[in-house]
Amino acid sequence: MKVLVIGGDGYCGWATALYLSSKGYEVGILDSMVRRHWDMEIQVETLTPIAPIQKRIQRWKDLTGLSNVGYVFG
Repeated sequence: MKVLVIGGDGYCGWATALYLSSKGYEVGILDSMVRRHWDMEIQVETLTPIAPIQKRIQRWKDLTGLSNVGYVFG
């Protein structure tokens, strides 16, 4: 089954996407990444650190064994 996680780069969305992927779902993520942009723009670190997207994607690959995980910035 295919699912789309809206807000998938967020605190809850990312965990949801990983969970669904581990259960065999084909997961797509849609996120504006505006929070990352704001943090970079004003040069702050959040109370809950946000790993760079490249590290998150690598972690997803490590956890799921999938090799076709990618991302597009829009």
